[in-house]
Amino acid sequence: MLPSVATGKETRFFKFFPLSKIGLCILLSHFSFCASVQSLWKPNDSFIKSLELPNWVLESSIKLRVFNDTPNTANPEDALPEDDIAFYSNNARVLMAASPAAMKDIYKMAGCLDGTELVTIRGNKITENQEDIWYGICRSGAQDTVVFKVFDMGNDNLYRLYEDELLPNWEEARKIVQANPEKAMRLANKLIEHEPSHPGARRLLGSLYLKAGYCPGAIRNYRIYLRIMPRTPEKEKIDSLVNKSCKDSLIPKKKEQKEFSEDLPNLGE
Repeated sequence: MLPSVATGKETRFFKFFPLSKIGLCILLSHFSFCASVQSLWKPNDSFIKSLELPNWVLESSIKLRVFNDTPNTANPEDALPEDDIAFYSNNARVLMAASPAAMKDIYKMAGCLDGTELVTIRGNKITENQEDIWYGICRSGAQDTVVFKVFDMGNDNLYRLYEDELLPNWEEARKIVQANPEKAMRLANKLIEHEPSHPGARRLLGSLYLKAGYCPGAIRNYRIYLRIMPRTPEKEKIDSLVNKSCKDSLIPKKKEQKEFSEDLPNLGE
């Protein structure tokens, strides 16, 4: 697991649609992120360079405080650093997940690292490090590997939660995103709390937050989406939209140097 560095928080108000049902405070609690800091991946890594990802995708952030630390939740309030959710190791994607059914859906949705469709899943192997390694065959004929970092391996409740509740909710979110974006956002947020590497939910949230003018949310979700699918045909379009609408938010914040005085403050008499 890669270490991360905490920095100051950023917030911005929504502009796109009214938040009467969810409430602004709830959504900001989901996405009161810290400012971005450069990821610890080596910038000269030839594999990382070959992915041709925008620089802002290779940054990471961390939330300083979780207000609702729900048990049996991999990613409460979507508070984990991006580097804990989706990164690369040994030329393969490493993604956080909880349910085997979700892993299968994530892999099929994400496709192969070379950008082609995943044709067949050959099998998987569980390691002693709480990892579930999946092997696939791509449309290009190449072999592909995804390493899932498993949250609470063997928890049957989480397995049933995905199949009985989260998956139906995701299907509903996809159908209502245009008619009821607030509810779609709420359902997608619940999904990524339990399955933080779900590329469909990340893409949906990135789009909704960008339309809302909430740049920290848009950047975070698109960042994770592009790490999962680095060769998606949408990459250049997303990069252009984010740079156009959220350019100032893409600049990592520098740590402010505080000046201290040796004089005691005047507290009054």
